[in-house]
Amino acid sequence: MENRVEILRNHIDELIKSKERGEFYFIERHVHVVSNFAAMLAMKRDLDIEIALIIGLLHDIHTLLEDDPDNHAVLGSLKARDILSELKIVSDEELEIICTAIKNHTTKKLVHDEYSELAKDADLLNHYFGNPSAPYVERGNERLERLIAELGLERAT
Repeated sequence: MENRVEILRNHIDELIKSKERGEFYFIERHVHVVSNFAAMLAMKRDLDIEIALIIGLLHDIHTLLEDDPDNHAVLGSLKARDILSELKIVSDEELEIICTAIKNHTTKKLVHDEYSELAKDADLLNHYFGNPSAPYVERGNERLERLIAELGLERAT
């Protein structure tokens, strides 16, 4: 039997196939990379790796399905709740953890629970390693500096 991460990946792939590729088609790649970074951070922080993978896969689900980034964190948490409730692959407690992390992942200047922080950090890592000099990767970003130090890395110049 498939594990729950694969069930979710397959479900998301089917949802993507049913949509026309819009302006935000790159989100398809982004969610998979964020999911992998989330799993790595979960391992380092002694958090549940499957929950981290699921958060990463669903963190931008609104943008992915609607081709619209406006208010995507809040709207995405609602869509994620619908998807996970339909698939029945997480407990009620896990559902709350996942949806809260998705809702909070764009508020990077605030500090929330450990899974919300994981989602923010995994998202930031993808943006940073995807293009360290992109305008949305702020120089001097305290979160990024802390994260690079946590991972024992040196910042690219």
